[in-house]
Amino acid sequence: MTLPIQNDLSTRCYDALMGPGTDSACKRGALWFALIGFAFHLLMWGLVRSGVVTAPPGIESLLSSPLLALYTPFSILLVYEVYQLIQAIPQSFSAAMTKQFEVIALIVVRDALAYLAETDSMEQSFEPGWYLLLLAKCVTFLMLLLVTLGFTRMEHRRSPAPKPSGSLETYVRTKRIISILLFGCFVVMATRALVGWLGEVASGNPVELNTGIFFADFFTLLIIADIAILLISYRYTSEFGSLARNTGFVLATILIRLAIDAPGYGAPLLFLLSGVVGFGVLWITSRFETSVRTPDPDDEDDSPVHVV
Repeated sequence: MTLPIQNDLSTRCYDALMGPGTDSACKRGALWFALIGFAFHLLMWGLVRSGVVTAPPGIESLLSSPLLALYTPFSILLVYEVYQLIQAIPQSFSAAMTKQFEVIALIVVRDALAYLAETDSMEQSFEPGWYLLLLAKCVTFLMLLLVTLGFTRMEHRRSPAPKPSGSLETYVRTKRIISILLFGCFVVMATRALVGWLGEVASGNPVELNTGIFFADFFTLLIIADIAILLISYRYTSEFGSLARNTGFVLATILIRLAIDAPGYGAPLLFLLSGVVGFGVLWITSRFETSVRTPDPDDEDDSPVHVV
């Protein structure tokens, strides 16, 4: 006997890990940790700046500017945003892509602040290349903000999907299971990254601000999860528009992964390209969607998912 989709094991596990109650608690915790982290980082900078304490070996660069105090709360909020990204996967590819671009927009802002902080105490005049790279980061953030708002608006305009039929219940459960497995990997990777960072601090090795920490591994795993969902969706639909849209979203995720490790101007350009590809695919498929919509398994989910 097949369990109803509302009461199967994957649904109960998903609700326990990423349901409205858990999400609300994680949100409150993230906000409090962000505030405490910001205050502590700023306090440490003030103490070091005034000569009351000496910066521990290896983290002098983290206490060189008050702007870097913003790096701590942004990093904490980014962890929560990644949690919401995993939470959105069972809804649809487009909902997950919206959260991806929100995460990337915050990463770009955080990196721009760190970039400003690194040159905050420089005595020499800034070179033209410094201004160009800062401009590229700022423009990238604005474009990603536009892409995120565009995704949200397009999603609100989409016609509601029908309730999943019995033949699609397995697909819905599969997406939930993938989301749960990804959540487990997320906890392990975040813990390992934090322990590794603390180990570097304790050993006195120089600590660098690197976007690739945690995010490079996570987005690699996210690509694998997206491809798995894409291949499974082929079983439930042969509509080219839906398949092309989801494939385009996977391509955008791959570009994001490449941008995370790209140096110099490569990162802003690849982030911009991922936004263009992602929103372009969504706009084209939505614009030329037939008025009589065939069921798209990627939109099938009969239980509400709370997204803050």
